[in-house]
Amino acid sequence: MLLRLRNAATSMADIVHRQDRTANNLANANTLGYRRDRSFTEVLRSEIDAEGSPQSDRRTVGQADLVAGALDPTGNPLDVALGGEGFFVVDGPDGAPRYTRAGRFLTDADGTLRTANGAAVRGTNGPIRLPSGGPILITEGGEVTVGGQRVGTLQVVTFEDAGTLRRLDDTSFTSAAPPVAVAAPVVRQGFVEGSNVDPIREMADMIAHVRLYEAQQKTVQTTDAILGQVARDLGSF
Repeated sequence: MLLRLRNAATSMADIVHRQDRTANNLANANTLGYRRDRSFTEVLRSEIDAEGSPQSDRRTVGQADLVAGALDPTGNPLDVALGGEGFFVVDGPDGAPRYTRAGRFLTDADGTLRTANGAAVRGTNGPIRLPSGGPILITEGGEVTVGGQRVGTLQVVTFEDAGTLRRLDDTSFTSAAPPVAVAAPVVRQGFVEGSNVDPIREMADMIAHVRLYEAQQKTVQTTDAILGQVARDLGSF
C-alpha cells in the first residue's frame, strides 16, 4: 500500500514537471527561433520488491526539439534565418559562446552586429562590424558585404550530439561539447525563423497531463481510504 502511494506521488511530480514545460512551450509559441521542450522520463534504477511490486527511481529530463520552424519574410536586410541545420554564434554576458536560431539582428553605435538583447554576433574571424553607407548583402553562405565590401562571414555551427545542448533562455543554448562548423550553411537574408511550437499539440498535451494527474489523485485517495479502514478495523479488536 505504501509503495502504491509512493509511486503515485512520484508520477504526480513527473506530470507537474511535464506540464510546466508544456506551459512554457505555449508561452513561446510566437517567440522567434524558439525550440520546444520535449520531456521524457529517465529510469535510473528499476526492480521488483519482495511483494512482487515494481519500483524504480526516475527523473524527468528535457531536450530541445530541433525541428525547424517556419521562415517568415520581413524584407529587413539584418534579419537572417537558417534554412538548414546549425546555429548562429553570439557572445553571452560572460563572453562565452551561445548558440541561437533567432536571427533578428541590428547594429549598435559602432556598427557591431548584435542580437535584439545586445549580444555580439560572432563571425568566423571575430565580431562583425558594418560600416555606414551602402546596401547590406548577406549571401547564402553567410558572407556579409556592405556596399560591395566584404566585412565578415556569419559563424554557423552544429553539434554531433544535440543532447549536449542546454537551454539558457528562450532562444539560446550552451554546450560542453565543441561545436562543428557547418560546411555549407543556408542563410536566408530578409527572413526570420518562427517558433516550432504547435499550439494545438501543446494544448492536447496539457489536457492529457491534467487527466493523468487526476487519475493519480484518485489512486492516492482510494489507497488512503483503504488504509484508514484497515486502521479502524484493527482498532476495534
